[in-house]
Amino acid sequence: MTTKLFYKKITALYIAFFSGFLLFAEPIIDETFGYSLDIPEGYELSATTNDNLSLAFTHKNLPVTLAVKIYDSTEDAISVLQTALEKVGSKDEAGNFEWNNKSCAIAKPSFTLSNGQEFAGWALSSPTKLEGYYLTLLCYAPKSISEKCNYFIMSTLNSLQIGDEKTTGIITDFAYPKQGKEDVQLVIDGKKIKTSVDKSDAEASEFVVNIEFAVLTMYANHPHKMDAWKRYYRLLYRDSYARLSHVSDDIYKALLPELKTKSPKNLQLGYAQALLSWVQTFDYKRAKIKTNSDFTPLPAILTGEGSDCDSRSMLVSLLLNAKNIPSVLLLSPGFSHAMAGTEIQAPGQTFVDSEKGKEYLMGETTAKVTWGTIAQDHADKSKWFAIELN
Repeated sequence: MTTKLFYKKITALYIAFFSGFLLFAEPIIDETFGYSLDIPEGYELSATTNDNLSLAFTHKNLPVTLAVKIYDSTEDAISVLQTALEKVGSKDEAGNFEWNNKSCAIAKPSFTLSNGQEFAGWALSSPTKLEGYYLTLLCYAPKSISEKCNYFIMSTLNSLQIGDEKTTGIITDFAYPKQGKEDVQLVIDGKKIKTSVDKSDAEASEFVVNIEFAVLTMYANHPHKMDAWKRYYRLLYRDSYARLSHVSDDIYKALLPELKTKSPKNLQLGYAQALLSWVQTFDYKRAKIKTNSDFTPLPAILTGEGSDCDSRSMLVSLLLNAKNIPSVLLLSPGFSHAMAGTEIQAPGQTFVDSEKGKEYLMGETTAKVTWGTIAQDHADKSKWFAIELN
């Protein structure tokens, strides 16, 4: 999906609108209705009602608007969304699909506001944590450039999460519904381990990578580029965790008997080393086209596709986090490298996150070394930062 032609078009648009300074956007969190939105940097709150049930966010540099509204309704999601679309004058029909084990609705509306300007975008409706209440989202841009803003709009909406448990994105699940389990066999520490992925997982995850990388490229020379990097990996991790957290259970269960013998004093470190040694055997792969992301979707790694340092490091961190072993992604744009980091106490090189007051044992995924062993040419800790994924 990330073709040269697409990037030429998207780059021209971003140069036109992103020459100024962008605002930093914290994730939007509503504890009452249990939803959050991890939107791209640059949105600012532009309107709200007294009851805070309706919010509008406009982007500082792109002509994109996000409208958020809570409806109290006895009807279903598709009826709620249809009502919302009618209020802005859209005659487009909504369709229903399943997300987060709930019936949701989606539409791709176009409408004309009172000033005569035409707009187009995407609209969604989903049940909230509170029964009888629905969240509707409408993200749109001027119709003449709405297709060029399409990835940015989808990234905004796809960041929606309802509840505390990580789920795949709402746009992703609409585009790539579940197709059924596919058995996968892994070999870790000499053990053959049976696990599974959904048949749609690899393609769906690649869809997310493509969307988020397109957004990330906007921030290459931006003061908040580090925040954009963090968001990029957070959203990739969220998608992967929802698909693969059960894989950690399968791996740990298979390795535990031998870990009790090999690493009786530190089972966590034994498990972490088994994972690190495993990913170090993967085939190395980087994108041939520089405009494409080097990130290999994690479900694709499990089915045998080659990978680079950041996808391997995220996989290790995910599998550790899924077993309640706090782990992060360590990133160095200066070194064009990534590692896994874990709070497991053990000798070796560590990275201290001064902002969070945490220390992480560093794990190199592209050389056959143990935790805490890193190359001398990557030892300058000032060029690294930690991305909390969980």
